Amino acid sequence: MRNSSVDRHSSPTSKSNAGGRRRIMIWLLSLAAFGSWAIFTFFSQGMIMADRSEQLTQKEKQKQAATQTEQQLQTEVNRLKDPEYIGEIARSKYGLYKPEETPIIGDQK
Repeated sequence: MRNSSVDRHSSPTSKSNAGGRRRIMIWLLSLAAFGSWAIFTFFSQGMIMADRSEQLTQKEKQKQAATQTEQQLQTEVNRLKDPEYIGEIARSKYGLYKPEETPIIGDQK
């Protein structure tokens, strides 16, 4: 009888251990799946951030170039509001002079 009582007790214990092992395996597999997904997402987002950072740098350079061009054009517009500058352009580019002015032409060789 004693052997039969030991067999009864060992049998449920091994079944509960099997269920426990199954739960642990499921837990470990789900943990591994989540960890894999997290690592993939981390590296994927890192690559995206690197690309966006490079694009941002390029856009900032373009913005800086556009700002510099805008400042040069604004300076030119302000200079064109000055009548003396307009007269200087007319004389140098187009050979136009005021009626009372006598053009001085340098030696041309």
